[in-house]
Amino acid sequence: MNKKDLAELKKHFLPADDLLTIRKVFTCFIDSEKTRKCQTTRSFAEIPDEEMSVLYQTFAKVLKGSLGKGLVEYPFPNEVYEEDQSQNLLWNLLEKGLDDEEQLEKFISHIEKNMIYTLPYALFIAQCTYTVFEKDKLGEKNKFDSHEYHFLLCAVCPVESRVDGLIYDEEENNIIRKLTFDRVVADAPTDGFLFPTFTGRGPDVNHVLYYAKKAKDPNTSIIEDVLGCKFILSADEEKETFRAVLDKAVGEELNLNVIASVNEKIQDYAKTFANEPEPPVVSDIMVRDILLDSGISQEKAEAAQQLYKETVEDNYFMASNLTENKTTLSSSGVTVSISGDATDKITTRMIDGRKFLMISLDDPEVTVNGFQMKIQ
Repeated sequence: MNKKDLAELKKHFLPADDLLTIRKVFTCFIDSEKTRKCQTTRSFAEIPDEEMSVLYQTFAKVLKGSLGKGLVEYPFPNEVYEEDQSQNLLWNLLEKGLDDEEQLEKFISHIEKNMIYTLPYALFIAQCTYTVFEKDKLGEKNKFDSHEYHFLLCAVCPVESRVDGLIYDEEENNIIRKLTFDRVVADAPTDGFLFPTFTGRGPDVNHVLYYAKKAKDPNTSIIEDVLGCKFILSADEEKETFRAVLDKAVGEELNLNVIASVNEKIQDYAKTFANEPEPPVVSDIMVRDILLDSGISQEKAEAAQQLYKETVEDNYFMASNLTENKTTLSSSGVTVSISGDATDKITTRMIDGRKFLMISLDDPEVTVNGFQMKIQ
């Protein structure tokens, strides 16, 4: 699934769109003891407009974000297509629909058993259909050539018990303390997934798209235990792993100029291919070449190439995950942030056995905490 496919699906996921429809919706509430309290399966057309609007917002948020960060596509291992395994359960539910009580019960029980979630939660599953019209060479829609893409969209929303304190009671005409609890279902899901993925404008049943509201904190129990997939590093984890690779392989040759150069070259590469359907990734050969161009020795560059290749196992990191918009230098009690186009104003020096950070002040005006500083 690429950015173009995702954008097309997002574009049509609207209540007024006549090409993409939600046919059925399953909802249930599961408490902190993994006990299912209630569940319903309804035709979406029968749901009141006010509730329908909230459900659309909830499901749409599962498709929110960019590929590789909030949204990560996972391949299913071969073994999870076996009987009563995750891919098999999803496929059967997709084929037979949410009205099939046996398949639905199997899948919901699978989630209850395997998902780790600290709060009570509401589970929403939408059974959807998108009518895909083929396009001619000019990109125009062919009204006489179409196929249907059927998919399931799942959202996991936290449920919080809330006491709002003081309220105005109309019957008593007084401000009194609220004594009852409300269980509020958040309309912003923390997790969710799309199956099958929409790839090449059609279904790919061998992949699933996982959504995390907090890209830095995905729920690995959903990825590994519910969906049966192998967890892929988050954007921040890719960045930290990449730093660790360079630090170990390059070591003492990682000076300020090299670090700034590596960041700039990867950033330029990411921008150059930003509009490509597939997000640009950094290969092991690219790591070697960027380091060589940044002044690293052949031996260190090749060592970094090999270590990176062994670390990622051909699942190359996304270029956009490895860069910083600013260069930040930190030492005990001191932090200096430098914009990308000003790194050439910073140098390091060894004077009388002490290390110094030197900043070239081309502009004579320098402010500190908003005050204009006088340089004597």
